[in-house]
Amino acid sequence: MELSQSILLHIGKMHYNVSNLERASFFFEQALGMKVIEKTPRSITLGTVADQALLVLHKVNNPPPRKKTTGLYHVAIRFPQREDLAKLIYHLVNNQVDLQGIADHGVSEALYLTGPEDMGIELTCDRDYDEWPIDEEGNLDMLTEELDVENLMMTIAGKSKKWTGLPTGTTIGHIHLKVAELEKTAEFYTALGLEITQEYGNQALFFASGDYHHHVGANTWESTGAEPLPPDTAGLNAFEIVLPDQTSLDNLKAQLKEKEIPFNENAGSLDLVDPNGIHVQLITED
Repeated sequence: MELSQSILLHIGKMHYNVSNLERASFFFEQALGMKVIEKTPRSITLGTVADQALLVLHKVNNPPPRKKTTGLYHVAIRFPQREDLAKLIYHLVNNQVDLQGIADHGVSEALYLTGPEDMGIELTCDRDYDEWPIDEEGNLDMLTEELDVENLMMTIAGKSKKWTGLPTGTTIGHIHLKVAELEKTAEFYTALGLEITQEYGNQALFFASGDYHHHVGANTWESTGAEPLPPDTAGLNAFEIVLPDQTSLDNLKAQLKEKEIPFNENAGSLDLVDPNGIHVQLITED
């Protein structure tokens, strides 16, 4: 696979169910510096200091289920600069927010933590494109190695370390899903225009548009044969895949009909359910 830098699709907002709306919002405001963009009695939309919405929290009645289900493994919040990630790490450590781990994936540097209602969160910054690891056959070769935290933190040496919220340019880089099985999952996401960029044995797949490292990840590590998240329960509600324009959406709609993949059409979006019971919304930039 010859890599290019064009990205045709990207991940938009993630919708997540929570049993305590105010407490969940408080975490994202205080720990990560998200800004409240819109608030109703049943939902809160949060995002960057520039009002770019990233996360919509929805009020439900039940906490996360005890049994294993399909749904969210983690959502990756991607920062535009390494020093943004370094400042946030400094902020989290100084405010005693529990961190689960750190990693160098070759394509990116990453920090992991768990948010409200078992939400897996990756805080990440991409490496420059020409630094991505490519194997001898020209294929992407993402990895997991120890992160050089000292090198990362040197980006803010002698600079203000004050964390003032998610900066302009912060996006949802990718969403990683817990799925019941991989074969039908692969058929579904490739039908949406994503390509498989990497396989981890028979347990994980990574999908991307425009030869990005991945926009969607899927694994069965904790969810082989699992059922979907029950209704009115804390966990992943849905996520958006954003197409560049209405023509792209119309073309994809025609392909979905041809492949007999069911969807509901709403104003400006197509709503689908993947083979694992995970809801996906196709929208456009316009």
